[in-house]
Amino acid sequence: MIQILNRIKFRKCGIILPVLLVLCPFGMYSQEINTKALFNAPKESKEVVANTNPAVTTTPNSRQNKPSANIPSDMDTSSMMWLIQKALYDTTGIILFKEEELPPADMPDSVYIRRLAAMPSIISLPYNDIVRNYIVYYMQKHPRHSAKMLGLAEYYLPVFEEILDAYNIPLEMKALPIIESALNPVAVSRAGATGMWQFMLGTGRRYGLTINTYVDERRDPVASTYAAAKYLTALYTMFQDWTLALAAYNCGEGNVLKAITRAGGKQDYWEIYPYLPKETRNYVPLFIAANYAITYYKEHRLIPEPIDIPVRTDTFMVNSKLHLEQIANTINIPLTQLRELNPQYKRNVIPGNERPYELRIPSEYTNAFIENERKIYEHNEAKYFNPNIVVNPTTVSKSNKSTTDSSVKVSDSQKVTHQVKSGESLGIIAGKYSVKLSDLYSWNNLTEKSTIYPGQKLVIYGKSAAPKQTENKPVTVTSTASSDEKYHTVKQGDSFWSITQKYNISMESLLEINNMTKNSKLLPGKKILLP
Repeated sequence: MIQILNRIKFRKCGIILPVLLVLCPFGMYSQEINTKALFNAPKESKEVVANTNPAVTTTPNSRQNKPSANIPSDMDTSSMMWLIQKALYDTTGIILFKEEELPPADMPDSVYIRRLAAMPSIISLPYNDIVRNYIVYYMQKHPRHSAKMLGLAEYYLPVFEEILDAYNIPLEMKALPIIESALNPVAVSRAGATGMWQFMLGTGRRYGLTINTYVDERRDPVASTYAAAKYLTALYTMFQDWTLALAAYNCGEGNVLKAITRAGGKQDYWEIYPYLPKETRNYVPLFIAANYAITYYKEHRLIPEPIDIPVRTDTFMVNSKLHLEQIANTINIPLTQLRELNPQYKRNVIPGNERPYELRIPSEYTNAFIENERKIYEHNEAKYFNPNIVVNPTTVSKSNKSTTDSSVKVSDSQKVTHQVKSGESLGIIAGKYSVKLSDLYSWNNLTEKSTIYPGQKLVIYGKSAAPKQTENKPVTVTSTASSDEKYHTVKQGDSFWSITQKYNISMESLLEINNMTKNSKLLPGKKILLP
């Protein structure tokens, strides 16, 4: 059997030192799960690889991992796989596997060597004991969890390949999210790296990802892959070597440049290996093993586990605020599916009033979404979003307070026209005339979501003068506008632009006179003042 010796050589000892890892509990959790545990990990070995090179620092990481209990049975697949994946290596230092903790390789080294050599890759995929141990871990130690990861890979890897190919990046890089996050879009590390590609906040924004209170595109599988392709391209441009680009992706460009300097200018991953951060030393072997796993899993009799994520989807651009529950409750899409397809919306809110955002839904709901779009936006809008966006506070002096706050008596047969003043609300007006708020709505063809504006005229009726109305049907009110004021009644499909074109007026003057913005909603039946 052919044996491949480890290429890592320490200068002073002049010996070949295989560096191995062990499963270590850790404290990194996904935002979407609540767990105190990892899983039944092997007992840790206390035997740590000695530092035989004084150039390599051995200062322990201050963030020590804490022991953990068993993993809860209800944890979702992607979170489970991410926890397992993160256990493969630890930032606190390299620890040796005990011999009894891994089963013996089910195949001779020569088979692994031949298979790695046969893989069509321009990235070097060498074989050594570290790579073998990771392959054994994937294929034999946790086959059930690897089957779940392979099921996710069948769904996500074609998406990655298409984007990587567009940037002329080796398609082997599609395995990178496997070792970063186990294909969990909402994975979050202790350091704050987020998403499948584990971007830090600053790096994500540098490569065009939107990150704010509502949106984190690091969690968007498509957007984050585009950002990762840009980042990998920049790293390859810097180092002219994909293996070094991989190392830099893990520990940063600065650490790789330092390792190159300490290695006397050598620019080969295995030559600078002893000078890299400890977790990065095992990053490339783990990458090699992940590529082996997704290529040769059939030879190890592993079957990808089916996943419950819709394969066929449609994308809509959302231009107003929209809550995922509004969609789920209106056209009966399972909320869990909406979250899975749109993981970038941290609070289940699409802030489309800021700029257009994408919404992905299963294809079988496309027609229902189109036919019920207006109902979706209007469904419980007041519950999810505060309709009082524009507030005009007023200061009332003591001298006119009694006049402003005094109620107005309306006789039974009287009809009164009230002109809205700055700072007034429908509730204040109803109280002033001692009428029911619901009556005020119906008399003026308004709803609880309607917005009133200064100068708008409302009608108030006495008891006997109030027009009769059918249940739940608002009364159509004749316009009380004076001859020098003109109003437009909003119709279905109207927009600010179409109104300005119809009346040959400017957008700015229309918005200003109605105390509105371009993002204000135009509800059918609402009257707006024309300049």
